[in-house]
Amino acid sequence: MRKYKKYTREEYSKKFDDLMKNTFNYVMQEGEQIVQCKEPYPAYWFVSNKGYLFSAYGSKIKVIKPNHRHTGIKNKDGSRTGQDWYYEYKIVDQKHNKHVSMFRVMSDCFCENEFGSEDNEIHHIRKKNQYKPSEGKECNRAENLQLLPREIHKNLTYYASKPDAEHNKELEEKIKNADCPSFQLSQEQFQDLLMAALYDCNVSGGKAIMYTTTITDNVEDIEAEAHVLDVGKILKQNLEECEYRDEKRVRTKEKLE
Repeated sequence: MRKYKKYTREEYSKKFDDLMKNTFNYVMQEGEQIVQCKEPYPAYWFVSNKGYLFSAYGSKIKVIKPNHRHTGIKNKDGSRTGQDWYYEYKIVDQKHNKHVSMFRVMSDCFCENEFGSEDNEIHHIRKKNQYKPSEGKECNRAENLQLLPREIHKNLTYYASKPDAEHNKELEEKIKNADCPSFQLSQEQFQDLLMAALYDCNVSGGKAIMYTTTITDNVEDIEAEAHVLDVGKILKQNLEECEYRDEKRVRTKEKLE
């Protein structure tokens, strides 16, 4: 049985850099980053934010292809509607290989904890079922993933579960059943109302969350994201715009007089 020299993380990092530079003919894509995987993953794993996993375990670099599996509850015909891509690696003194989802490796190495939460789930902006079994790297590239708190992920999944027209219909029905008054606001009035809500959020120390989804009639095509708004920056920009509008009105009035 062939034995390989044991390397430290630092030695694997140097080995990978040397092989990439001298023997592995790999052309980096625009915006691509490659980093060494963190623990508990093997120190000889190096992952790209474009969805590639490299191994520097042997004498040359290898691109590790993910395994594919169907997931979710079985249908009547025995098929499953979900899918996942995963890698395997050996753990010392354990009989069976460890399985880890491809999106987990990508998220652990590249996804920012934008919300600062410890109870996070990994969200696919474009749904996994929109990809073919051969498109694991496209589905699980870093730019298609978000690290979201459990409750926010639940809300976002709901918003992405129906077309915009259905959500609007539900909202209209709720307003009707609540028997509450409705108002038609101008764009400026709506902006003032929104700024007042953001100001209250800022004063109370809360977080303003923005949920965005693509508008389409096909549920499967909906892409969804959630982000924390920089309330202080938004309020500052709004104040500057208001001051500019006021100055413009004054100048216009002076000209008319």
